[in-house]
Amino acid sequence: MLRPVFRVLGTPFRVIPWYVWLAAVAVAGWFGRNILLIIATILAFHPIPVPPLFQGEPETLAEARLQDLQHFQHVRRNERSMTDAMRARFDARVATLREQAESLTDAEFLLGLARAQAEIDNGHSNTSTTRMVARFDRLPVRFADMAGELRILRARTGQADLLGARVEAINGVPAGELMARFRDTLGGNDAFAATLLPGLMDAPDFLAAVGAGPAEGPVLLDLTLAGGEPFQIALTADAADPDAPRAFPGDLPQPWVMTADWQVMQPAGAPLYLQHPERGYWMERIAEGRIAYLSLRTNFDDDSGESLRDFAARIEAELAADPPHAILVDQRFSGGGDLTMTHDLMSALPALTEGRVYHLVSGNTFSAAIVNLASTVEVAPERTLLVGEPIGDRLQFWAEGWAYTLPNSGFRARYSTGFYDLQNGCEGLFRCAGGSLHIFPILVDDLDLDVSAPLTFEAYAAGRDPALEAVLGMEGVE
Repeated sequence: MLRPVFRVLGTPFRVIPWYVWLAAVAVAGWFGRNILLIIATILAFHPIPVPPLFQGEPETLAEARLQDLQHFQHVRRNERSMTDAMRARFDARVATLREQAESLTDAEFLLGLARAQAEIDNGHSNTSTTRMVARFDRLPVRFADMAGELRILRARTGQADLLGARVEAINGVPAGELMARFRDTLGGNDAFAATLLPGLMDAPDFLAAVGAGPAEGPVLLDLTLAGGEPFQIALTADAADPDAPRAFPGDLPQPWVMTADWQVMQPAGAPLYLQHPERGYWMERIAEGRIAYLSLRTNFDDDSGESLRDFAARIEAELAADPPHAILVDQRFSGGGDLTMTHDLMSALPALTEGRVYHLVSGNTFSAAIVNLASTVEVAPERTLLVGEPIGDRLQFWAEGWAYTLPNSGFRARYSTGFYDLQNGCEGLFRCAGGSLHIFPILVDDLDLDVSAPLTFEAYAAGRDPALEAVLGMEGVE
């Protein structure tokens, strides 16, 4: 009775040759393996922290902080760059925070968390300084480091005369010493830290946490105004506004960043690197067409409607059709993004010109932007020059991973899971960054500066670009 049913079901096996079935099984196995590999890679490089179970609403400040410290352990469990020595220092800092959970101020507790996380000593694993100070009272000015000087680049209405002033001291503490007091809150190199730390220095609670004056009352600033006159002023902090727009201090030289309700330090004229503020990437021929100037402010898609991947392909085709005498890539304000979007273009640049490829760099040049540099240097180290200021990370770093917010303090915790080694290469399927294994290894000896040309405040205010001027000088352009 069942024979007709089995006969119908078995028809495909009689009609289709065995070798077709074998090929189908092989293809299905290949796709299945790759799907499983993709899922495993996502879980391996982006593990999502689960809040501790059965934690009720905290009844005391100490209980709230102990809950946060328990949730903070996801950093220790998931951060793959940690050595045993780093874990020991991390554990010691967390233990101290537990002991002092009831007595610390909010700012001291947050700085303690940041210092524990900074023991990882990895730029991608830092907390967000802009988020950390967002719910605190802050001065009506914003600071940025410019070539080693602390400058005021934003001011509230009524304080416009302070724009451009050099900060000599805050509450009697010299600006350089104050920066040093905050330095252990961030891992990574000094160049990158200098782009972030000024964001902690306009909040009186954080100043008090490092022994630079009281948390209450006016903050005394010793300044040298933009015109050169010494000036002293006591500023009262504005009330906290957690929802106010935030900006990294390193981005503030771009005058279109954080403009709502702020007076902005405007440079004279419109230097090339500050043109097209609406674009994240663009290209222009300069020096009568001899030099291609390529601006990359991000390695993500911008809002222009042209994806970065399409832009990179178009630029490569244009340069191949009409090769310039030299190519200049400006990544001084690029914090990175998706390195796969630009790798083909960056590695092709030396073949698109018979001259040099110049990369303009700074402490803001980070993550995928650094891989962009290495992609060019690897192909033509003798014809690629880095011009500007030291870049924002080392040749070995960890990225990918996850960021999450502690439930009570709002601290932004971060851990990294994918290793990049631009000097020696990386081995290990679930150790090396999985989404770009088809690109690596990218190997270079170093990414040290070839020509130092920092963007000083004086040059910035005058609308000059020392790095571009250095390149034009080397190219014989007056």
